[in-house]
Amino acid sequence: MTRRPSQETLAAFAAGTLDEGLSLVVAAHVAVNPRSAAAYRDLSAIGGAMLEDIEPAEMESASRDEVLARIDASPAPLAPVAATPPEPGLPAVLAPYRLGRWMPIGRGVALRRVEVPGAEARVFMLRAKPGIWLPAHRHTGCEWTTILDGAYEHEHGRYAAGDFDEADEEHAHTPHVDSKLGCTCIVALTGKVVFEGWLGRMLQPLVRL
Repeated sequence: MTRRPSQETLAAFAAGTLDEGLSLVVAAHVAVNPRSAAAYRDLSAIGGAMLEDIEPAEMESASRDEVLARIDASPAPLAPVAATPPEPGLPAVLAPYRLGRWMPIGRGVALRRVEVPGAEARVFMLRAKPGIWLPAHRHTGCEWTTILDGAYEHEHGRYAAGDFDEADEEHAHTPHVDSKLGCTCIVALTGKVVFEGWLGRMLQPLVRL
């Protein structure tokens, strides 16, 4: 499994068509991964070149008048709101978003919600101590993860700081946190997390992701 976003995911990110919650996790990865950053720049340049090659079409007079009327009726733009400086060690892309407090959700594991208004995906940061095994689970949607610090591994490979783990409903896994480094990551989820095994079934009512 790749440790970078798929070409389709990166193209959707460059085109600005991703849900904002999913886009935030990709942005966190692109900010720290030089190869993905270069691929993103290339895709953006290709998209810009394609727009330049499109022949302009003349608008019908009625449509032009409607657009001009809307522009005239638009309120004055609000003064930009200064973003809060990101906390030390966090990607700058998190600066515009409100971060919740760290909450323990199990032995050695804590969760911190990231508020992304209007997003379909639920976004949060996850921090786990060295050597922790997370319960086996699968998803009814997608789970996109950017590792900010440390590392973990599961059935599909090992993921370290700067890597991107793109999973969907076809992937079931049992993450094991690096025994020395621990792990901190940012995650975007759509659908539900379905824990497996007796321990997972016990945790299911307690962990609402």
